[in-house]
Amino acid sequence: MNYNIAFCCTGNACRSPFGEAVLKQLLKEANIQDVEVWSCGTLDWGVNPRDDQMVQTAMEMGYIMEGTTKHMCRDDLMKADKIIVFEHHHRDEITRVLDYSHWDRIVLFDMYAYGLNSEVRDPNYASPAIYKDVAEHIKAGCKAIISKLRATIATDQS
Repeated sequence: MNYNIAFCCTGNACRSPFGEAVLKQLLKEANIQDVEVWSCGTLDWGVNPRDDQMVQTAMEMGYIMEGTTKHMCRDDLMKADKIIVFEHHHRDEITRVLDYSHWDRIVLFDMYAYGLNSEVRDPNYASPAIYKDVAEHIKAGCKAIISKLRATIATDQS
């Protein structure tokens, strides 16, 4: 299939790398191959570690968040089949660097996963309970994304 999915949030410290970690694990568990998942942020604030509280929350849920923050790059985004953003303004930021012909690849996480035109709250500097709520929301949404990928794979194979 060779499908490329990018998660994009603001700083690439909480939501997008958590979504990346969860979706990679779910793909592995579902034995879905040839899907590349990565993440980036709209804000270029250098190379920084992931948010400590989100890393801890991920670990408690059985996921490993690795790596450091990464700023969005036009060349990388051009390769993505689906660019999943967490807030409306992320889409706006991406359209400033992505060719117009690829704008239809940008989807709001809640719209793609749940059919809702809502945003995923940034848990940065919030309570551990908020991090947990956001993580559970992303995890459930990633499960819905797996279902969509299965349908896409079935369609491609028929």
